[in-house]
Amino acid sequence: MTLKNVIPMLLAAAALAGAASPCAAAEAGAEGGADLLARAKAARERAEKALAEAREAHLEARRALAADLAEAYDALDAVRKQADAARAARADLAEQVADLDRTAPLAADQARRHLRHAAEAVAAEVPPDADAQAVEQAIRGRLDARLAAVRRGGTVRLATETVIARDGAETPVPVLRVGEVAAYACGRDRATLGLLRARTDGPPLVAGPYLTEPGAEALRAAAGGRLARLPLDVTGSLADRTATEPKTLRAWLEAGGLFIYPIVAVGALGVLLVLERFGYLVLTKPHPALLSDVLGHLERGDTAAAREAASRSRSPAGRVLAAGVAAVGQSEDQREAAMESALLAEAPHLERSLSLLGALAGVAPLLGLLGTVSGMIFTFDTISSVGTGNPRLLSGGISEALITTQLGLMVAIPLLLAHAGLERWVQRREAMLEHQAIQVFGVQRTPGLERPKPGLERSERPGTNADEEGDA
Repeated sequence: MTLKNVIPMLLAAAALAGAASPCAAAEAGAEGGADLLARAKAARERAEKALAEAREAHLEARRALAADLAEAYDALDAVRKQADAARAARADLAEQVADLDRTAPLAADQARRHLRHAAEAVAAEVPPDADAQAVEQAIRGRLDARLAAVRRGGTVRLATETVIARDGAETPVPVLRVGEVAAYACGRDRATLGLLRARTDGPPLVAGPYLTEPGAEALRAAAGGRLARLPLDVTGSLADRTATEPKTLRAWLEAGGLFIYPIVAVGALGVLLVLERFGYLVLTKPHPALLSDVLGHLERGDTAAAREAASRSRSPAGRVLAAGVAAVGQSEDQREAAMESALLAEAPHLERSLSLLGALAGVAPLLGLLGTVSGMIFTFDTISSVGTGNPRLLSGGISEALITTQLGLMVAIPLLLAHAGLERWVQRREAMLEHQAIQVFGVQRTPGLERPKPGLERSERPGTNADEEGDA
């Protein structure tokens, strides 16, 4: 191998070596970039996860802060309400203290009067020649009695006592006595709830106007031992006022007593009977063309068509006409008996419940009169027990006596008018049925409808003599 051949080979090898070096560097750079990108992605994922955790922690902190703020606001509202209640209680106590300050001089004057009366009573009872010990004992007894009265005047007592309710009945109820100033009945209903007025000849009387709802709640609270503002009859005129009952239908019916209920039942039953009869008479009204259709078929001698036309109607007129058509071809007496039987069969359906309706119209005022007698008996019983001093107690029996009669007449008058109208309606319907039966019976007697039997003479055929022709 010559030198000329070696030099080119060396140059080619060098060129190949130079070309291989950049490729290896490029591959090494590519591997490093991929590794760096993977590390960047992992760092980004960790950063995003840390950010999400931080956001969740921030939201939880905000929720906890909001809950704490809500509790703080609730506590602040409760404290404000307690402060308002304390201020109201303080104002009430201040008013009570002012009232006590105003009444203290009166109580002192009353105590002095008690002492003076006690001394006067002792001076009147003890003889002039009595010793000092007897006089001292008499004075002590009188003073003890007066002091007991004073103590009763400054105490609040709650006990069950028998009172006369607003309706005149004697009822045991809780009674709240505020010293000797006022007394209140603390019953469950309005008749046993209100001011009490003392009576010399019996138990105290529930008097005065009805308490309002706040007044009734205050009285129940005071009876339960709680602080409340009670209605006070300072002048003594409040207990003399008449309690006015609200004017409602329920109150009016309750004032009528026990006999209101049968009168109302009689009225309700009467209304149902009137509606039933009215509906029946309206629904069974015959069609105006029914009679003309049946008569037209009979005049043409088509008995089957006449029977079918009468049977299609569900009214009493249709049944009467059907009975007349069914009797075609029979003797005159048989046809007449069939028509009369059909008319008599329809009469009970038309007149049904009318007699009961008339009886109810007569019973209603009698029940009202019975309630009147019961109310007067109750009134006289009240007079015998409590006297005639309070008209309020007598009003219960008088209301029962008058309201039952009023309601009885209010029920009886419309029922009587309805009974008269329905009875007249039924009479007209029965007269119409009789008129239709007579028309059908007259058409049946015409010569063309009855075919004579073979062998009968013309003079023996029904409907051929002069009398029958004149009747037809």
